[in-house]
Amino acid sequence: MKHLLVFFVLLAALVPGSIDPIRISSLKKQEITVTVKGQVKEPGEVKLAPYSTVQDALDQAGLKEDADLGALNPDTILSDRDVIDIPAKKQEAEMPRISINTADAELLCTIPGIGPKTAEQIVQYREENGLYASLDALMNVKGIGPSKFEKMKPFLKL
Repeated sequence: MKHLLVFFVLLAALVPGSIDPIRISSLKKQEITVTVKGQVKEPGEVKLAPYSTVQDALDQAGLKEDADLGALNPDTILSDRDVIDIPAKKQEAEMPRISINTADAELLCTIPGIGPKTAEQIVQYREENGLYASLDALMNVKGIGPSKFEKMKPFLKL
């Protein structure tokens, strides 16, 4: 133990200047830097206070209309050098419209609300009366009323 004490005394004598204690508060960062990318108006680095949340970063970067926040927790606390990547909402593939003047019964059955019997009646009506002049003419087919027609309409064309 004496040897260790002598060592520190000699060491203190050889080191010039004074030794100041390290302050813990000086080691803490006053801000953190987070990278925000993807569907934001201003992608890049944002400076935030320590213990800021994902929502704080998004408020600074601004969101685009097609931003999908479904997988993010806005209350997550961020750390320095975190990266937030905001994906775009997935576009649902639009079903192509089917022509009531040219489609066969099998193709008509792919439309929501049209079963085999209704499909056959649509084709039969077209064969007996000629081509449909409007989509509304489908309501002349037995079994297709206003409610059923409204369900089918987004998937139809002439």
